[in-house]
Amino acid sequence: MNMIQSQQPNLPAAALELQSISLAFADGSQRLPVLNDISLTVPSGQFVSIIGPSGSGKSTLFHVIGGLLRPEQGLVRIHGQDVTGERGYISYVPQRPALFPWRTTRDNILLAREISGGIDQHVRAEAENWIAKAGLKGFEKAYPHMLSGGMQQRASFLRGLIAPQELLCLDEPFSSLDELTRHEMQEWLLELWEEQRRSVLLITHSIEEALLLSDTVYLFSNRPASIIHKVDVPFERPRRKDIANDPEFLRLKREVSERMVEQQRKKPI
Repeated sequence: MNMIQSQQPNLPAAALELQSISLAFADGSQRLPVLNDISLTVPSGQFVSIIGPSGSGKSTLFHVIGGLLRPEQGLVRIHGQDVTGERGYISYVPQRPALFPWRTTRDNILLAREISGGIDQHVRAEAENWIAKAGLKGFEKAYPHMLSGGMQQRASFLRGLIAPQELLCLDEPFSSLDELTRHEMQEWLLELWEEQRRSVLLITHSIEEALLLSDTVYLFSNRPASIIHKVDVPFERPRRKDIANDPEFLRLKREVSERMVEQQRKKPI
């Protein structure tokens, strides 16, 4: 059995449900509202993205989902279970690979399983299989400084994929890569996801990336973040490689871009 299941019939229909999440930070004697009544759903086996202005609170929302922050109001449910303020229920891939420099590629990839105490012969065999699929075969014993940026990010992705949690949260994982490598990584992730159908929530600044990868896209307002628009992406899977040239893709991209520009105009100076 694969560690990453494409079908998980015993799980509820929603991998993640956020219900009326609100949060403010203390700024001296004042409150700084960050999240305002956020409600969204990641159906099991679907790819959902969030885009919005810089500083709107997208990464803060991930901290709430991961249990690092407790919202002032609202609930976080993962596979039907209330996990508000609790840690250990998501797999997380950060903006930068954050690989430990003293660990090899293989050992970095196995870290989440090592922490959970779940490394055995089967896990190691599955890890070797994913290393080969990710184009990292031959670099299993290499240290991070010996890998290119794209290779480091692939290793970071595999660490998230091999983690035991089914919900995968991606926090702008391609933002530090050059344009060509970013495009290659998007294609690689899309191919990988089409095969495994993991439940994914992605934060990105790229409208094209969101539309290319996702089933649903949520658009956030300026801070305090609220959901101002939802796009149900209409394109069939598997996605065509030339989908970015499709007239409907271009129309949706233009629509979302106009809404984002409108938010930028409203942003306080």
